[in-house]
Amino acid sequence: MSEEYDSINHPEQYNQYSREVIDTMEGMSTHEEFVGYLKNNVIKYLARYKFKGGRESLEKAQWYLSRLIETEYDNKS
Repeated sequence: MSEEYDSINHPEQYNQYSREVIDTMEGMSTHEEFVGYLKNNVIKYLARYKFKGGRESLEKAQWYLSRLIETEYDNKS
C-alpha cells in the first residue's frame, strides 16, 4: 500500500533528507526565534487563505499553530 501525499503535515520538498527541515531549523534556532517563526507562519497563512491556498492555507496555519502549542507547552519538563 503506498502512502498518500500529505502537503500539510509532511510536504515532499521538506522531506528529502533524514530529518524534516523544520526540525533542523528548530535545532539551529533559539527557543524565541523558533516560536517567532511559528507565530509568523500562522499569521501568514491566515492572512492569505482567501487569496491564495484556501483550505490548504488554513490547514497550514492550523499545523503551525499546533506546532507552536507543542513547542511552548508540551515539550516543557
